[in-house]
Amino acid sequence: MKLAVGLVCAAMLLPGAVEAKKKKAAKIDINKQNELIDNAIRAEIAACPEKSGGVYLVYPYIASPDSLPPVPAGFEPVYISHYGRHGSRWHTWGDIHEKILKEFAKQKEDGNLTSTGEEVMGLVQICEDNAEGHTGELTHLGELQHKSIATRMAKRFPTLFETGDTIVARSSTEPRVIISMLAFSEALKEYNPGMVVQRSASPGDQKFIRYDSKGAQSLYDDSKPWRAAYIHERDSLFESKATASKLFVNPDKLNNLPWFMSMLHNIAFTSQNIDDLNVNILPYFDNEDLYNLWKAENHGYYLCHGNAPESEGEGPKSSISLLQDILDRTDESLAGKRTQVDLRFGHDTYLERLLSLMQLGDAKAVVHGIDESSRVWRNYHLTPMAANLQLIVFRNAAGEEIATVRLNERPQSVGELTEYAPGYYRWTDLRKFWRSQISE
Repeated sequence: MKLAVGLVCAAMLLPGAVEAKKKKAAKIDINKQNELIDNAIRAEIAACPEKSGGVYLVYPYIASPDSLPPVPAGFEPVYISHYGRHGSRWHTWGDIHEKILKEFAKQKEDGNLTSTGEEVMGLVQICEDNAEGHTGELTHLGELQHKSIATRMAKRFPTLFETGDTIVARSSTEPRVIISMLAFSEALKEYNPGMVVQRSASPGDQKFIRYDSKGAQSLYDDSKPWRAAYIHERDSLFESKATASKLFVNPDKLNNLPWFMSMLHNIAFTSQNIDDLNVNILPYFDNEDLYNLWKAENHGYYLCHGNAPESEGEGPKSSISLLQDILDRTDESLAGKRTQVDLRFGHDTYLERLLSLMQLGDAKAVVHGIDESSRVWRNYHLTPMAANLQLIVFRNAAGEEIATVRLNERPQSVGELTEYAPGYYRWTDLRKFWRSQISE
C-alpha cells in the first residue's frame, strides 16, 4: 500500500520535474546562443578592427542588388525624405593627442615605456602633427562618401531628380555638416545640372535637425544612479591590460589606465577617416581588448540614445521634433504642396535617437544590461560616418501609397508592423504608427 502511494506521489511530481528540466535546458540553450552571438561579434571586430571605433567606422557601403527590395508592380516613387550624418571627419577633441603624448613622455621618463610603447608614441606624434588646426573638420573622404550616396540615390530614383525639380536641403550649423550637404548637392547637380537645390543652415532649423531636450541632456549627469553603475563597468572594460602590457613595463603605474587606453583607442580608430595619413595603431591592440573597448562605448550610446529602460527613453523622446518634421513635410509633399525630395544633414546622436523612436530594425530593442545591448545594438551598423536614413514613398494609378525605409541604403523593418509587400509598408500604417510614437 505504501509503495502504491509512493508511486502516485511520484507521478504527481513528474510534470513539475519535467517542466523544471525543460526550463534548465532552455536556459542552457539561451546561454549557448548568447555565447555564439558574442563570439560572432568578437570575430567581426577581429576581422575589421576599425569597427571597434563604433560610430567612427568609415561608411561601409557595398553595392549589391538587394539594397532596394523589388518595387510592387504599378508603383512609382513620388517622394524621398532623408536624414544624413556628416561624413568622415577629424577628431573633435583638439587636445586628445597632446594629453596622450604627455602621459607617454612621463612613463618614458620613469623608465616604464617598452620599445613597443615608444613605437606607438611615435605614431601618436604623427597623428598630432597632421591633426593640428583640423579639429572636427570634414575630411576629403567624408565629401566623397556623400557624393557617392547622392549619385546612387539620383540614379536609383531618376524621376525625382529631373530638370526643373527643386530639392530642399537643410543642415546643422556645424561646418563639417554644411560641407557634407554641399558635397551631396554638388553630386546631384553633376547628375543633372537642370535641377534646383535650395540649401540652408539656419539656426531656426536646429530645433529638429539637432535638438537636445533637457531630458536627453540629463543623461550625461554622472549623479544618476544608473550612470555610476555604467561608469564602473565601462572602466573595467577600458583597462585593456593585455594591450597595456605591450606598451608599459608596469601598466599599474599609470594614474588612470582606463582613461588612457580609451583615449589611445580613440586616436587609433579615428585614423581610418583621414586621407593619406598612413598611420595604423589598431594592430597594436589585443583583439579581446578591442571587443571590450567597443562594447563599453557602445553601451553608453545605447543608454543615451536607444530605448534603454534605465534612461526611460529620454534620448528617443528628444527626436520627436525631427520625426514630426519628417511626417509633416511628407504629408505636404504627397498633397502636392512642396518638393519631391527633402534632405536633412546632421549628426549621429540625433539620427540614433530618431531610429529608436521610429523603431527601425535593431534600433527598436528594449534590453537590460551591457551584455544584452551589445548583441542587438551595434553602433557601427547604425550610424557609421555618413550614415543615412531614407524614407521613399511610392504611389500607383489608384492612388495607393506605400513606402520603404532604408538605413545606410539597406531596407529596415518597422516595429511589429505588417508589410504590404517584402520591404514595403502602407504609408497610412507607417504614418499612424509614427504619429502614435509622438503622441505617446
